[in-house]
Amino acid sequence: MSLMRCLLLLFLVVPLLSACSIIREDIDELGPTLADLKPVVLPPDPPDVPKASLDEVEANYRAALEVAEDPNTKRKILVRLADLEMKRSERNQLDSNEDKQFFDKAITYYDDILKDDLSQDPSISEERLLYRLSKAYALDGRMEESDQALTELVAKYPNSLFAAEAEFRRAEHAFSLSDYQSAESYYGNVANFGQQTQFYLNAIYMKGWSQFKRSNYNDAVVSFTLVLDHILEGEKLVADLESSKQNLASDTLRVMGFSFSYMDGPKSITSLYEANGERHYQHLMFIELGQLYLEKKRYRDAADTYQHYIDFYPNGDYGPEFSVQMIEVYNRGNFPSMILPAKEGFINNYGITSNFWQQRSTVGAVEYGDTLKSYLDEVSSYYHARAQQKKKTTLAQGKKITNKIKRELNSDLLTAANYYSEYVASFPDDSKTPGFTFLMAEALYEADQLPKAVAAYEKVAYEYKDEKNGAEAGYAAILTEQKIMEQLRRSKDTDQLAIWQNKEIESSILFADTYPLDRRAAPVLTHSAEILFQQQQFERAIELATRITIWQPEPEIKLQKTAWLVLGHSQYELEQFDSAEVSYRKTLTLMTQQDKDRKAVVDRIAASMFKSSELQVAAGETGLAVDKLLRISAIAPGSEIATNAQYDAGNYLMELQQWERAEKVFLDFRLNNPKHSLAATITPKLVKIYESMERWDKAADSLSEVAKNDKDKEIRRNSLYLAAEYYEKSKKYLPAISSYRSYVHTYPAPFALAVEGRAKLVELYGKLDMQDKRDFWLNQMIKAHARAGKNKTDRSRYFAAMAQTEFAGREYLKFERIKIKQPFKRSIKAKLSALKVVVNSYNKVLEYKVGDFSTQANHKLGEISAQLFYDLMASERPKNLNEMELEEYELMLEEQAYPHKKKAVALLEANASRSWGGFYDDWVKKSFFQLAKLLPARYGKKESRIEVSRGLH
Repeated sequence: MSLMRCLLLLFLVVPLLSACSIIREDIDELGPTLADLKPVVLPPDPPDVPKASLDEVEANYRAALEVAEDPNTKRKILVRLADLEMKRSERNQLDSNEDKQFFDKAITYYDDILKDDLSQDPSISEERLLYRLSKAYALDGRMEESDQALTELVAKYPNSLFAAEAEFRRAEHAFSLSDYQSAESYYGNVANFGQQTQFYLNAIYMKGWSQFKRSNYNDAVVSFTLVLDHILEGEKLVADLESSKQNLASDTLRVMGFSFSYMDGPKSITSLYEANGERHYQHLMFIELGQLYLEKKRYRDAADTYQHYIDFYPNGDYGPEFSVQMIEVYNRGNFPSMILPAKEGFINNYGITSNFWQQRSTVGAVEYGDTLKSYLDEVSSYYHARAQQKKKTTLAQGKKITNKIKRELNSDLLTAANYYSEYVASFPDDSKTPGFTFLMAEALYEADQLPKAVAAYEKVAYEYKDEKNGAEAGYAAILTEQKIMEQLRRSKDTDQLAIWQNKEIESSILFADTYPLDRRAAPVLTHSAEILFQQQQFERAIELATRITIWQPEPEIKLQKTAWLVLGHSQYELEQFDSAEVSYRKTLTLMTQQDKDRKAVVDRIAASMFKSSELQVAAGETGLAVDKLLRISAIAPGSEIATNAQYDAGNYLMELQQWERAEKVFLDFRLNNPKHSLAATITPKLVKIYESMERWDKAADSLSEVAKNDKDKEIRRNSLYLAAEYYEKSKKYLPAISSYRSYVHTYPAPFALAVEGRAKLVELYGKLDMQDKRDFWLNQMIKAHARAGKNKTDRSRYFAAMAQTEFAGREYLKFERIKIKQPFKRSIKAKLSALKVVVNSYNKVLEYKVGDFSTQANHKLGEISAQLFYDLMASERPKNLNEMELEEYELMLEEQAYPHKKKAVALLEANASRSWGGFYDDWVKKSFFQLAKLLPARYGKKESRIEVSRGLH
């Protein structure tokens, strides 16, 4: 196509950018036209007039010109003829394929009109004529003449509406001549007219190109930015533009990409918008620049471009896309070491914990969710696998896991766990989430982050209830809790240990409830029951143990046995002894005869029965309690509990006063348990039984055993004395004497009881008429009192006085039996010797100052003197005395005897006088009687009685 044809097309269509000029075609015409003539008044309803052709119109104007006389009218017709010629030339140019000039005639018209004096007709616009002339030159390719016409137009009419186009055409001409400096200036002038001119967009675009051609890239990108501001105003996107503007945007971005590549790359982009303000489309610059680098295989520069955007706009909307592009670039450019860090960077920058995510809705963030899933999967798996492989390799090489290696392993494991965790948090409803949660738990466990591992395991088991890993995770949680507790035991952190023990129990229960068909459900539930028992949570232990006892299918025997034991132990601790007995008996059925725990269970059955009997006793069911206690021996023969049960049964029978049964139980106890510590207490109990049955001899026999065998000296002493009393009570005097005698010899202290023992010996020997032995113990009473010193008592004094009185009485009988006869001298000597002994003996009685015996002694002393008086007076007289001699003898004898009578009266009166003080016993009474014999005139008077008649007269 010829240049002229191209120019004509550009004037006829919307302005486009090309190497050709862009000129306005549909601009409003200025100056008078035929339309400005006064309209012809037509009649109503005129007939249709056919549309005239261009030639016809021109012919009409020419006809008008020939008849016109007014110069102004002629000029106006000439202007219309010039415009018609302009149109004809344009049409001819479009229709022709020849490269020639078509506008000479139109130029001549315009040039002639301009040479005329137009000042006479203000309706004709020189400004318009210059514009049309310039256009004609331009369409004919006569750019110098066109430029001169435009220069004149701008000079004369700088504010003309045609000035912008004129400047634009000048700029285009300069650009076509590669005069980029002039073109930049002219385009700048057009831009200065503002956006109201239709050349504004093209001007700033071409100004940018002019600057680009001059390598003035900083200014160029500023100009191109104005282009994009114009076509993408109001947050528009390139995709929202019409086709022509999409192309313009693409071309603009392309040249800007080149500009930035010639500058400092992505840094130039951020510098530009820091200086000129941010743009909503500025990410397109990074895309264009990155693509340009990729085309040139500058992979590192392309990746750096995307990274620069990510670094500079961490929360930019296009960060995720650029991050993915960067990773693809690393892959295309064969930079494998950069891929993993880049993917981690993507996760850190755009994952759920990032500011980017937090500032957006979940829906918005999910736009790149698949990419995030993929990267989280890859990165977490990488670190987890690396840790496992390193550990495996280290062990395979026979090396130890040192602290350094452990730290490295833990670092990788925790990194993997963090990424697993982020996947779970980011995509809670994703089908892979349960599996990643389980892997997270495994990584945490391997890294010794046990509490966190427990939480992750339990999430898999009980929140997701994952079909694949749920049961395994639930059991792993329990094992992890046990490991935590092992650590706490070593650190002796009892508070935390208690917390985790409770946690393990709850986990075990939850595991059994959630996965009852799992083979590990029953064992963990059983273990929890054991722990609850150890923690003394007996009711909950019963609850869990009961579940095991009815578990289906039945667990292995070992678990059943443990469950029944926990059940029994817990019931026992809660004092549910009858139920505990049943549980223990059930446990026993699950044991072989060789089971090492069998004896302990048997003892537990016995203990349950024993404790149950105690409750029965407390409830007043003592008889039933006794029966139960006695049955224990059949369950656990020879056991300590059975022994104690039998012993208690005997005691309860005593309380029930079932003496014969109690005797039988205690005798059997002693027979079968002779060396038992309680055996020593049986005899006293038998004593009580026999006492209650009034079988004193058996009571005494039992007491004698105690006296011989008891370790306690006091018990032996008391038992021996009591045995003597019971023998005496059963009239078995010889055993009684033996016991009293043994007591007195063995236990001189306490002195008081020994005194009584001697008195009993005196008494019993007297009953048996064993006088010599009786006299021995009478003497022992006297000697014991004499030796007692400060331990002497009234009782010992009494018995000593009694013994001495008895001995004195015997001396009195001896004295009394001696008669005074001839030869007088010899007989009186014997009498006086006996007198001395008996008086001395009774004086000893008096020394004890015991009232009962003192009156007797005083009386006897009086009787002794009286007896001597009587014996003297009744003594045998010499046979050879005459009457006178006999009389003298009688007088002499009376003189010898009378002092004794006097002495007797004094002693007896002294004894009788005790009655005046209110003391009147048999011996005082006897003293009065004896005084009556000795002094009848004084003491032998009879009481006179006056009898009074009570009768009536």
